[in-house]
Amino acid sequence: MGSLFQLVFAALGYVFLATIAGFVLLLLAKVLSFFFSKSKVSVESFFWFPIKLGPYFLLAIFANIIICELVRDVDPPLTDYWSLPVNKKLTLGAIDVTDKWYLWPGREGGEAIVSDIVLVGISDKAVYGATESGRYFIYPLNAGQKLNDLSEDEFESKIIKIEGVVPALQHPAHYYYDKRDVGDLITLLLMLIYPLCRFYMLCKGFRDRLMQPV
Repeated sequence: MGSLFQLVFAALGYVFLATIAGFVLLLLAKVLSFFFSKSKVSVESFFWFPIKLGPYFLLAIFANIIICELVRDVDPPLTDYWSLPVNKKLTLGAIDVTDKWYLWPGREGGEAIVSDIVLVGISDKAVYGATESGRYFIYPLNAGQKLNDLSEDEFESKIIKIEGVVPALQHPAHYYYDKRDVGDLITLLLMLIYPLCRFYMLCKGFRDRLMQPV
């Protein structure tokens, strides 16, 4: 799915959700106004509040894309690929779906070093895991010889020599999200600062109008 189509789909989804949120906020404001104010208080601004934030979130998406590309060095949102740098030369990535992953020689992709990865482990010594065929691989990060097409017993005997133990493997998608969850959470919290401040000011103004004497 192309980035433009995803952006349009996200925009339509936002308008739909913002409209629902606006109706809910409007209803709550009307209820509060009915019980706490003896005069009519304007509450229409609550309906338009989430909708008017649309341009802000659009700018926030583009800002997040720039931050992902230039600062965090991870794939931006609204793309059809996922990538996570292992080091300056290797990248773990997937295209279109997150069922099969690849070990690429760089951020831009290229001919895969290992394809169809379904289990992975990464340390400061090596990248290792299993492919869809049930065979295992070990790719040392110190320019050692890549070991491919290993049986499970062969993998365990060789990885012990590198890591000291047989490490636990996990699905690449789980590893990917574990590694970028904190960064995504910080980005989300920063994006919410402005809307929350705007909402606080809206509620404060509404409270002041409720408390005004008739």
